[in-house]
Amino acid sequence: MVEFKALYFASARDAALGKQSEILQVAGNHPVTLAAAVECIKATYPKMEPVLTSAMVALNETYCDQDDMASTEVKDRDTVAIIPPVSGG
Repeated sequence: MVEFKALYFASARDAALGKQSEILQVAGNHPVTLAAAVECIKATYPKMEPVLTSAMVALNETYCDQDDMASTEVKDRDTVAIIPPVSGG
């Protein structure tokens, strides 16, 4: 099992019922991938799915491409951030 900190920004925070951050767990065999961590977030908050279609995902303050999420390992106590696009002036 891997325990990670999830951070939610902008509309991702809304989808996470107003939470800014929380600790989540992914059960299973090692290694746990970033894709599995994102699936854990989607399972916890079904309203997160449309947010994730356009959001950037960062692991320990490093952005990850969608193509790399299946091969990027999440380790115990890592931080996964969901960062939707924002607009403003």
